[in-house]
Amino acid sequence: MDVFLRAGPRYEGEANNGVTHYLEHLLINPAYFRGAVKKLWGALETQGATLGAWTGKEFLTLRVVAPAEAVEKALDFARAMLESARIRKADVEAERPVILDELMRRRYSAQQVFLIVEEALFRGGYGQPVLGKEATIRELTYKEIKAWAERATAADSVRVVVSGRVEEAAIAGVERFGDLGKGEPLYDEGYVEIAPRFVAIPGDSPRVRLLLAFPGPGMNREDRFAGEVLAYLSGAGLRSQIFQDLRQRSGLAYEAFGGSVHYENAGMLFFNVELARERLLDGFRALIDSVRAIARLRLSSEDTTRAIEGLVMNLLQQTESAQVSRRLGMNWLQDNLFFPSREAMRYRRVTPSDVRGIAEKYLKTEAMAMAAVGVGADELAEMMEVM
Repeated sequence: MDVFLRAGPRYEGEANNGVTHYLEHLLINPAYFRGAVKKLWGALETQGATLGAWTGKEFLTLRVVAPAEAVEKALDFARAMLESARIRKADVEAERPVILDELMRRRYSAQQVFLIVEEALFRGGYGQPVLGKEATIRELTYKEIKAWAERATAADSVRVVVSGRVEEAAIAGVERFGDLGKGEPLYDEGYVEIAPRFVAIPGDSPRVRLLLAFPGPGMNREDRFAGEVLAYLSGAGLRSQIFQDLRQRSGLAYEAFGGSVHYENAGMLFFNVELARERLLDGFRALIDSVRAIARLRLSSEDTTRAIEGLVMNLLQQTESAQVSRRLGMNWLQDNLFFPSREAMRYRRVTPSDVRGIAEKYLKTEAMAMAAVGVGADELAEMMEVM
């Protein structure tokens, strides 16, 4: 069972960045369970139930995995867990050093590099870190977190997805979420694109990584399907354009792939390559040439069909895994219903002309952003000369 709350950096400002992740810690930590929440969780835990949570750019997910016969109890527990009134000032202060420690540990993790890249490229809330910044975490008050919790757990901000062996009796448990408070939910307006910005993260490794990013369609835009087809053709797998150009034909890259990111209100097409430092400029020149060739791509129906069927296969695989819950919840928070058959049909409507239109519209080097990991200022200046 996944409970999705509409909250995250997309809706946060600079002054309260990280408040959703803070709320995640407070909601999910059994040390802070009291009353009915503690009793319900104790009963579930003895039946082998597990609890998890994570915060994304647009929503906070709380997950309970329990035996099918305990589904009603699990739903009652999740409903009680959302009572924002149970957040206590002492819990806020007790959790603060834990979050600050997580920030410190994340700073030295391999994942941090990609997070830095994403934060550098997106404008607005999407460009803010999920965990927040040290200064804001230190300054967030109990009152601010409680007010945020009331909005994030308002009835219009909550979606519940139950998957597995679900029987009719569970419906009553889901319906009890309908009596959540009717507070003001979190919304924003306007489409967000990536910033045409160049970022260097210095290092002395013999290998460097370049991530090129271009604006792309958001999740709810009709051209998102053609955008995914383009990303698949240009960056996914051994037959992709970027792999063939930089790895197969020239041997300039250790790794070369691409893809796309689609949030409700933002999108990004990207190419990610790893090069040897001594061949950096040659590799970068080949990468830019490859991107420009993709922008002029003339596709056959066979190429397009191959990409579409690959995407449809990935989609159908998701429906047989836990990922289907994420797709259901994410779409539902955006007031859409997710039907795999309808998604597959929309992929199959994409034509070579649609894909060319996306390439011509978005793959423009003047709108490009780039993060160069392991590259110094002088090397970055030389790369700009290539541009």
